[in-house]
Amino acid sequence: MKSKIVRRLLSIVAVAGLMVGCGGKGENSAKNSTQQDSGNGAVTLKIALWDYSNTEYFKNIFNSFSEKYPNIKCEAVEFSSDEFDTSILTQMSAKTDFDIVFNKDIPTINALISQGHIMELDNFMEQDKDFDKRNYSGLIEQLTMDNKTYGVPFRKDNTLLFYNKDLFDKAGVAYPKDGMSMKEYEDLAEKMTSGEGNDKVYGAHTHTWTSNVSQYARRVEEFNPIDSSTYEALIPYYNTILDMQSKQFTQDYGSLKTSNIHYSGVFYNQQAAMLEIGTWYINMLCENADFNWGVCSLPNDKGEANDKAVGGVTPVSIGKYSKNPEVAWEFIKYICGEEGAKILAQNGILPGFGGEAVNNIFDALPESHKGVPENLSRYIDLDTYVIEFPMSIKAKEIDTIINEEHSAIMTGTETPEEGIKHMTERVNELK
Repeated sequence: MKSKIVRRLLSIVAVAGLMVGCGGKGENSAKNSTQQDSGNGAVTLKIALWDYSNTEYFKNIFNSFSEKYPNIKCEAVEFSSDEFDTSILTQMSAKTDFDIVFNKDIPTINALISQGHIMELDNFMEQDKDFDKRNYSGLIEQLTMDNKTYGVPFRKDNTLLFYNKDLFDKAGVAYPKDGMSMKEYEDLAEKMTSGEGNDKVYGAHTHTWTSNVSQYARRVEEFNPIDSSTYEALIPYYNTILDMQSKQFTQDYGSLKTSNIHYSGVFYNQQAAMLEIGTWYINMLCENADFNWGVCSLPNDKGEANDKAVGGVTPVSIGKYSKNPEVAWEFIKYICGEEGAKILAQNGILPGFGGEAVNNIFDALPESHKGVPENLSRYIDLDTYVIEFPMSIKAKEIDTIINEEHSAIMTGTETPEEGIKHMTERVNELK
């Protein structure tokens, strides 16, 4: 027997009415939108997200959903990526009736939960026989707060070491490999550093985000952002990265921040032989790289190879003030399920939903995109995904502290030992 959710959806879809698709609106014009069209049974889902206008996979998925359910309109309410966390909290504090809320990161969803702005999803999951948590590599279990679930993974990422095969071949140096130590990584960066001035090629590129240091330790679960007793595990990783910076195997953190240099251009322009970044970069390289590249798992000091992933996750939630929660659940189930996953994978984006269909798409990328390595599924189909920032009511405050101390360490204002000491003390004061 079909669930109440599915029955209601079918009753909506069965009504003959307007064929509607997805359109983006600014946040001001969206306030006046009609949620339910009178007389024809059509439903409008108001969806809060970022970068809709310049992100093709959003449009592709929304249009695909509307083709399947022509009486459900997707109204994208777009915010700036850099200001999304602040904007969505402001909007939800005003009880804006978003049906769907995309969450840019874990601190954002934690803030929405703590302020009561998004719905629990456990009843939807339990009543829907078509939904299976096992398709999400344990991520749904990691998205719980007080044993309640508030989001389904739309996207996930595995942070990898990307490398330029052509530069390594030219230098006659063996490619990076799974299971390297941090010392091996630094030695490889030294070998691959060459030239001067505008012609200089750095052995590696370390972007300015805190995660570009912390994820080495997070992947092997030495470091946990919400457990201050683990912070000292970051010290040797900071020592390695700072040593690489001082020897100019990588660009200077302060210069990167001041000049607002984006990691993508450095690698596209072959100014760095290696880059630690998330799997979203696969899509960007497919579209922009004109050289051969490869990936391997992150180096670490525990000797672990390609046995688990670490990275961000993009959960999708139902807004607390939604007028159409049951239809919103069907939207989430579609975009976060196999149909949505295939569309993401075809765009080189790693979906939250896993399985053979997704693996096959990634492994076929070399056929259509020059320079893409074979067997990418080895690095996306892993049993364990470690979320870079676990769920915590204090996540946003903790994240702010860690980022501030990271900047102090990377600019030399504090030593790694001093920075970690202050980080620990400040986080402990939050408890």
